Amino acid sequence: MNVLVFYSLSEMKKLKKISVLYNLPEGNTADDLDTQKSANNVFSGLQRASYQTELVGIRVNEVKIVAQLQADLVFNLIEWTGRNYRYGIGVIETLESAGLAYTGSNAWGYQVCADKVLMKRLFDKYDICTPVWQTLKSGTEKLGPLPYPVIVKPAYEHCAIGISQTSVCQNETEVRQKASELIRQYKQPMLVEEYIDGDEAQVTVLEKNGRPWVLPPAVFRYQKKDGFWPINTYDAKWSEGWEAEMSDWVLDKKLPTKIVRQIYNLARQCYLKLGGRSYPRMDMRINGDKVYVLEINNNPGIDFDSGSGIAVSAKMAGLDWEGLLTNIVEEAYDSTVV
Repeated sequence: MNVLVFYSLSEMKKLKKISVLYNLPEGNTADDLDTQKSANNVFSGLQRASYQTELVGIRVNEVKIVAQLQADLVFNLIEWTGRNYRYGIGVIETLESAGLAYTGSNAWGYQVCADKVLMKRLFDKYDICTPVWQTLKSGTEKLGPLPYPVIVKPAYEHCAIGISQTSVCQNETEVRQKASELIRQYKQPMLVEEYIDGDEAQVTVLEKNGRPWVLPPAVFRYQKKDGFWPINTYDAKWSEGWEAEMSDWVLDKKLPTKIVRQIYNLARQCYLKLGGRSYPRMDMRINGDKVYVLEINNNPGIDFDSGSGIAVSAKMAGLDWEGLLTNIVEEAYDSTVV
């Protein structure tokens, strides 16, 4: 366990000591190092906001350490997914058993966003508009009617892991080939999902006085190029190659009132029905006059750099980094401490 402690000069806040909890990197890939980077940025931001702060990094075999934290609140940045996602749930259950206030998702909400099949079932159950989908466990199951093209992606991963340009399939043969390849690699079911063309919106929901506060959507648009599928692949998200240059935020985008209304209504529905808490993010696609929810992340990474959707939305809502963090920690603390 790595622990770094900072004691601020200010003792004015009722909420004083915060532990910033994160999972230590298991490798050197960009997605693996990202949580540590976020934790450092959150730590520094809370420090500037005059909170007494400590930085705590743990591994999957150190979950029990969480119960020993001596803090008023834990800023939970744990992002174990894939076959390790149950350890992330274990951290939250440990926080709750220890009576510790915390930010981010509760245990059920974490499971919803860690298991895309469960997530999709809940979208359907609550009539939340989402692309047509199907699950493949072996790659050989019978395929139902699908509106091609479709995207094949791992059911338990995040951060675009397992998603590439070849994830978009235009017929059953391509679907079976891609699904079988990814099942062998990731040892988990595959989600086969209708491809939706259009601009992409990242929608963050904060809380204000215990109620959902939907921030202005952060919209980004893909460039057009022959042979290029405008999707958020692993390389687009984490590399500095050509795919990373194919999209950018549309900061002056004025969305039609009908679209804005759909986005806000869908965001509230996701928050209320799928375990939203603290600062969940929804990924949506705008196709013509219709908005589709692709995914919800109830415990997303959080940064304030130019590539961050939550940063774009927060700035449009009039929040700086310290103001965003203060909103998150004070709302989480107030919702727990009577």
